[in-house]
Amino acid sequence: MLLSGKKTIILEGGGFKTSFSAGVLDAFRMSKFDQFDAHIGVSGGSLALSYFLSKQYGSYFNSMKSICKDPRFIQFSKAFSDGLMNLDFFTEIAEKEFPFDLKKAVKATQEKDFYIVLTHSDNGATSYLKPREDNWLDMTIAASTVPLLTKGKHLIDGVAYSDGGISDPIPIKWAVENGATDIVLIRTTHLNFKPSYIRPEYFASKLLKADENVKNHIENFQLKLKNSIDYIDSVKDEIKIDQIAPEKSLNTNILTNSVNNIILDYRYGLELGLNYVANQKK
Repeated sequence: MLLSGKKTIILEGGGFKTSFSAGVLDAFRMSKFDQFDAHIGVSGGSLALSYFLSKQYGSYFNSMKSICKDPRFIQFSKAFSDGLMNLDFFTEIAEKEFPFDLKKAVKATQEKDFYIVLTHSDNGATSYLKPREDNWLDMTIAASTVPLLTKGKHLIDGVAYSDGGISDPIPIKWAVENGATDIVLIRTTHLNFKPSYIRPEYFASKLLKADENVKNHIENFQLKLKNSIDYIDSVKDEIKIDQIAPEKSLNTNILTNSVNNIILDYRYGLELGLNYVANQKK
């Protein structure tokens, strides 16, 4: 099985909420805590893990602060055309100001596994793909591509994909079914999460011109989150799953224009990450 015998780390996505995850990973990096054999990233979690694998401390956090301050990144006038968030601009910022060391990341995955979760834009199926040197950046762009929020889909090897969080926001079940028995899960969804009665994604799904399965995934996004969290409870006596998650909703959200909130959530992630490492050493 793909993950049998491998200590596995899974990162949930969540747009700017992954500033929390960046803090956890930077805590791991500063503590030289890197015991993971397999890495699974969803949406922004795949970006955070990419920088983690390339050992670029602080780069993902700083890139989020940079794009948050620039008015070119979020443009509400383009919600129904190119999407609210300009991913091409994010790529430009990342390349110029916080360049991703692709060579180092590729070298790291010669001995470690890395899976990026994507949603097939044409039928809504979930794919768990290993990036290669020639498509790594395209995969991270596709992993952050959400209808209405961004341009909607991105091509990888001629196939259109969207954010994996649409169809599998916390891929814990896939990991267990593929043999993982020792898992560290970094969540951006808080510990006591319950689906709200008013779900914005339900209304958003009605505005989309997309495959019906994709629209259904988006409509039921919060229910999928809850199902994944419930699954964790159902296997906790058989599988070792350590969760690093906020106790309540983070200051950031998928869209944010507050650098201060990014910093607050990053520091919170640092704190919980350092606490986790200290407990492991005990």
